[in-house]
Amino acid sequence: MKLVETKCAACGSPIYVYEDFVREEMYCTLHCMESASSGEFFGKKNVELYAL
Repeated sequence: MKLVETKCAACGSPIYVYEDFVREEMYCTLHCMESASSGEFFGKKNVELYAL
């Protein structure tokens, strides 16, 4: 397996994953994934829910 670099679809940060796991849209964090699907950023309360 080979590591490849892709970019977060929301913020553009580099993400390093095995080439077999690369998808069309990838996200570096849950925050980026959720903000991309909702079109806006979370408030602090929603982020704390994921930390539980």
